[in-house]
Amino acid sequence: MEITPLSAYPRDAVDRLLNVIHLFRDIRASSEWQYDVLLKRSQLTSLAPGEKLLGVGDVDQWVYFLLRGDLQVHVASVDGGTAGRPLATIRPGELFGDLAMLLAEPRSADVVAAPTSRDTQVLGVDCTLFADLEDFSLLHLPTKLVFYRNMVHSLRWKLEVYRSKYPSHELANSHRKLKLYTGPKNSRDELLALADQARALARILLDWNAEFGSGDLVDEKSDMSDFLESMLS
Repeated sequence: MEITPLSAYPRDAVDRLLNVIHLFRDIRASSEWQYDVLLKRSQLTSLAPGEKLLGVGDVDQWVYFLLRGDLQVHVASVDGGTAGRPLATIRPGELFGDLAMLLAEPRSADVVAAPTSRDTQVLGVDCTLFADLEDFSLLHLPTKLVFYRNMVHSLRWKLEVYRSKYPSHELANSHRKLKLYTGPKNSRDELLALADQARALARILLDWNAEFGSGDLVDEKSDMSDFLESMLS
């Protein structure tokens, strides 16, 4: 594994790379200074085939975007081992690793570079500053709103994928029952509501993942085109 801070790369190359990711693009549009703060807490990681990026039980506040290659997600099986068949495959453009950050819990899955992926590159962001919803000394309210809107969008998309595959499952409509925020936009109240919604969605997604880990469900390879269009457009 090779980890390189973004500061080691030319700024124009970094800007081009991050311009295809909604989170960075939206924050930069709001404030160049806030964008710089995020850059200082970001790094690129290159993985060899089969190399592990995240492990079950890891504790950290990092959120990731896959830039190149394929990653596989493995959850613990009922006997405590790691299931041989991956729960899911992460494709370029996808956000992942957000559940542990949102719920402040140890990671519940292994994420490894696919054995056939020769060139896997991941962007990691230390999201510690986003966790404190009352502190705007370094990251301002608009920046945190952008972050949590992105989290909610990503989680809802993943849950819709599961719902489309298993429409009769007891968890299928859980995320649709969550109350949406209808108060003043761009406010502290909206931030708190988005954070609560993101945590609730993350908990539902963990419940789904537990179903796959138990062996009761099998997640077939999904079509990522809609997700990539939303993340990269």
